[in-house]
Amino acid sequence: MKRITKAGIALSLAVLTAGCGDFLQGPGLTENPNSATEASTTAQFVAIQANMMTLMEGQLARFAGMYTQQIIGSNNQQQLQGTQYGVVEGDVSGFMSAFYTGAGLVGLRKVQAAAKAAGDAQYEGIAKIWEAFAMGTAASIWGDLPYREANDPVILTPKLDTQQAIYTAVIALLDNGITLLGGVGPGPGATDLIYGGNPGRWIRAAYTLKARFLLHLVERDGVARYTQAITAANLGINEAATTPAAAMNGQAAGDFRALHGSTLNVDANIWAQFLGSRQDIVAGDPLVSILKARTDPRLSAYFDVSCVGTPPTTVCGMDRNGISVGGTPSVVNTVTRRSNTFRQPFITWAETQLILAEARFQTGDAPGALINMNNVRTIVGLPALGAATLQGIMLEKYIAMFQNVDVWSDYKRTCIPAITPYSTRVEVLGRLPYGSAERTNNPNIPLPASFPTGTSGAASVRNWNDPNRCP
Repeated sequence: MKRITKAGIALSLAVLTAGCGDFLQGPGLTENPNSATEASTTAQFVAIQANMMTLMEGQLARFAGMYTQQIIGSNNQQQLQGTQYGVVEGDVSGFMSAFYTGAGLVGLRKVQAAAKAAGDAQYEGIAKIWEAFAMGTAASIWGDLPYREANDPVILTPKLDTQQAIYTAVIALLDNGITLLGGVGPGPGATDLIYGGNPGRWIRAAYTLKARFLLHLVERDGVARYTQAITAANLGINEAATTPAAAMNGQAAGDFRALHGSTLNVDANIWAQFLGSRQDIVAGDPLVSILKARTDPRLSAYFDVSCVGTPPTTVCGMDRNGISVGGTPSVVNTVTRRSNTFRQPFITWAETQLILAEARFQTGDAPGALINMNNVRTIVGLPALGAATLQGIMLEKYIAMFQNVDVWSDYKRTCIPAITPYSTRVEVLGRLPYGSAERTNNPNIPLPASFPTGTSGAASVRNWNDPNRCP
């Protein structure tokens, strides 16, 4: 496993500290997908996983954290693009492209085809779950995207599928992947950097992911999606962490986590690589204030205790306008969350429990919701509550989803916690602009003028599944 980690993750991650615009440049990421270099299925799959880990815990996760004010971009590009919503097409072009190129959709389809040809249903199923994870996440960020025509080498300018159609497709893909995982074949084994080829854990993760995407649809489709999410989440990740520290950091055995090596600038955790070379992201005061009010042990698990007193005794944050609150703002926890080998969590037992809590509450089962919410609270060392509220459930999830791209979708759906937008903006940014490379080469991509970016007095653009702006 270690050999695969070093060889595979280094393939896609070695250049990550070159700068914000260079994170996704490298072998398997910037080549023309119509002339991708042929490689073994194993090599392709490892490179794909490394690419996806980079996407899910890199700049897109930082954007989600800044737009929900878990963290604040205090300087430079992070301040302009994140905290101040000043992101433009060129800033995201590489990230958008990486969902498609040789270590994205193109590579995933090749792995699926090779696995099918070899009669390896388990390998094919895992690759399909990866595709669903990737394209469902991309749809949550950009909305309408090329998908059905995106992998056709004959179609050079693929049409956009609606966000609704993409969600429908990836949910069906998850169902197919789950079915395949019950079939024959050796699977990827140690080449699988998430679960080492364990089909049972992959099935559980797929069900939690399905429940996540079903929640993305409730604002448009109504309560029936909550009912479907309950069904899926009940089959989702069910292995709770064995210690409070593991629970706080999403490190249960069944949690879907990135795998990293110990070498900075080669295969280390992406947050460690980024924050180890710059100090332009700090703790967000909204999250810090919530954690302090609850006496929540995750305050020091998420951020360094580095302000007020000698020695420092607490954590301080910064607000959306760059004003420090209480003292010099703290940074993301150095010892654990920024360890080179920290396994960044993407889909977890805690998320599964809180999906159940939200969905049960919204379908009238407040007692059941309370059980799920308290399951998460007690395992991290907080007292159980006597009653469930939507506010309480979503605050619990806002905390549990620290550094996770999907925290942005939770906020857009529920408007919890209450977040004051940056400066004169009327609402928190609702989606990213399309990448400049795709728009330049594909006339089906709308011009930037078609999507206002939320300047003073104008509404931020929102995706199909997010029709109503937060107050």
